[in-house]
Amino acid sequence: MSAAASWSVRRVGVDRLRVDGNPSASLLAWIGGQEAVTEVAVNETRDSIEVVVREKRALAALARSVEDRLFAASRRPSPPFGVTLLHALPGRARLRVSGLADRDVERLAEWLRSSPGVHRARPSPASGSIVVWFDPALTSAESIVRDARASDRRAWPSSTPEPSGWGRALASTAVLAASVTLPGTIPAPLLGVSIACTGIPSALRAAAALRERRVGVDALDVVAIGILVGTERFASAALVTWLLSLGDLVLARTHARARRAITERLDLETVEAYRLRGEVPERVTPTSLRPGDRIIIETGARIAADGVVERGIALVDEKALTGESLPRTRTLGERVLSGSVVVDGQVIVRVERTGAETTASRIAAVLAGAGTKPMTLQRDAERVADRLVLPTFALAGAAGALAAQLDRMTSVLITDFGTGLRIAVPAAALTAMTLAAREGVLVKGGQFLERLAKVDTIVFDKTGTLTRGEPEVVAIDVIGRLSSADCLRLATAAEARQKHPIARAIRRCAERTGVRPCRAEVGSEVVSVGRGVSASVEGQHIIVGGKRTMLEHGVRAGEARAVMDRHRALGASSVLLAIDGQLAAVLAIADEPRAESANVIHVLRGGGRRQVLLLSGDSKAVVQAVGRALGIDRAEGELLPEDKVLVVRELQAAGRTVAMIGDGINDAPALAVADVGISIEGGTDLAVEAADVVLLEGGLAKLPRAFAIADRGMANVKRSLGLVLAPNAIAIVLGAFGLLSPAVATIVNNGSTIAAALAAVAPLVGNRRAGTSG
Repeated sequence: MSAAASWSVRRVGVDRLRVDGNPSASLLAWIGGQEAVTEVAVNETRDSIEVVVREKRALAALARSVEDRLFAASRRPSPPFGVTLLHALPGRARLRVSGLADRDVERLAEWLRSSPGVHRARPSPASGSIVVWFDPALTSAESIVRDARASDRRAWPSSTPEPSGWGRALASTAVLAASVTLPGTIPAPLLGVSIACTGIPSALRAAAALRERRVGVDALDVVAIGILVGTERFASAALVTWLLSLGDLVLARTHARARRAITERLDLETVEAYRLRGEVPERVTPTSLRPGDRIIIETGARIAADGVVERGIALVDEKALTGESLPRTRTLGERVLSGSVVVDGQVIVRVERTGAETTASRIAAVLAGAGTKPMTLQRDAERVADRLVLPTFALAGAAGALAAQLDRMTSVLITDFGTGLRIAVPAAALTAMTLAAREGVLVKGGQFLERLAKVDTIVFDKTGTLTRGEPEVVAIDVIGRLSSADCLRLATAAEARQKHPIARAIRRCAERTGVRPCRAEVGSEVVSVGRGVSASVEGQHIIVGGKRTMLEHGVRAGEARAVMDRHRALGASSVLLAIDGQLAAVLAIADEPRAESANVIHVLRGGGRRQVLLLSGDSKAVVQAVGRALGIDRAEGELLPEDKVLVVRELQAAGRTVAMIGDGINDAPALAVADVGISIEGGTDLAVEAADVVLLEGGLAKLPRAFAIADRGMANVKRSLGLVLAPNAIAIVLGAFGLLSPAVATIVNNGSTIAAALAAVAPLVGNRRAGTSG
């Protein structure tokens, strides 16, 4: 348990919150600075603070924020990363490494093995060092140290998985089997020591709690095991340690690491850039760029830094960062973002921000700062059990002293709540997570089931989430004498060799409607980047582009104004087609909603149970049109990733429990700060990594199912908790009055634990049978 567990955050009124513990000045300052807080009072006698909020609906969000802040504050900050040379011999050097976890030391050693001139590298995480063997003719110890210091952790190979807890579970199983089947064969001292060894993790947790000046539920387990071993009730003692190891195993299975190295699987970083020296480009790494440098970006290249276009024009795909479904034209004086891709054209950019200051790096920083969210379900259950520890010790001592019977004290101590709570909550959570996985919903931790069941506000991204993520031709309005099929045939011919998204949309429309395109004359195409294309087709001069392109070619576009206004109201962009200088048609291009989106939103709203919002980087007109079509409560457009984060935090400050649904890199920061982040099938690696819940199959249609699974899972958790609390509470009372022997108390305690575990996994068994019979 962390130090944060020594704090208690609870309501003491409809608009009051009490935080027990020794308050720090920074905590007081932070709470006092919250907009919802009207008063903060310090009670030095009780080492507590009392907080009054302006509106009672903000109380829950504030309590959650305080708990998360205490959890984060309790985690000791790591020392800064550093590499120094301890000593060196020809061809061999020992490096001292600081500021890294054991697995990261191994990752750095693996990275060093791939360095030029290095033969092998042997890590020693225990001593924080790495021994490197190298070829002195190719490199040196000093060079290896410099390379290690300058290395990027994101480039280090992935680490091996954490231990799962199976070892202790298997050892405890073996000891339990020996205690039950061979009670007279194994010497009592050896059997007692074996049982005590399987209880070491509980003893370590109890000792850690004592160092934090609190008595945890593990202390009851340790004392109960000690009494049982001391009185040679080995089978009961072994059963207790086996159940504890089983609980730890379940916890290890449910508590997967929520944050990994973000860019190990992310194709957002740029590996090279071309910096101009005068007018001569030189190939450099992005880390060597500085503000004021000039870089040139060709078609197909990724932009290496944030900056402003100094010369040229390009069609830039910023979808990964802003969510904009269509590439945008960037020309003189306009800003471009690191991580975006030049789809067409060439630009020279003056660098403004590099490295950690770029938009892409700030996205990664938000994710890293979000940290691991506390395990709410397990934390709350253990907090209840911890509060009952001292009363249980007092009751056991009083019962034993008044009756002068050790059995009474033993019975009370054995029937603690800790073992059952340690198993019931994660087992029920694991069951719900397994059921969800069978239906294509991946839940990354039990805490997210609870939060998903409490969600009252759902925030959607548009591009690729509620919409298909690619532009399509949704309408063709004919202005001249030709039919829509003829207009589409000619437009497809002009766009046949173009690679931008609108050209692909026109070609897909022709294929979908069965239109057979003709061919443009070879070499007749003239492309104006970001504006359009012209070509000769069947002896006719064809122009496809926007209104500005038409004006540049002398085509009167006044007749298209009303059509374009109608398209804009529907959230679509307009592409004009001209034939021999005359306007012939206007094509509506839009990123259409998925077929299932409207029904999914209707189900999620649940008759007013949840509010639904739409946040997107697309234009306000497009976003609001989609919002109206799908029946969304609130729609906002032209938002950057940090803007989405601000909206989510504002909702949380107002007392809302927020779920964010997205699929793109630009959604990742909001996914990370939301109470529950959900990524749908086909999302980017970063969105999947940042999300707490991932819809693996079935797309958006699976989303209502995820909420239903969470509701059933929480009901199962409460049922399992009841099976632990009720029997043990009765057993404690009966044991205190001498009406329950230690043997029966062990059966009640362990029986209730087993019953709770069986109740927790019962839906899993029932689901499997139903699936088999079906």
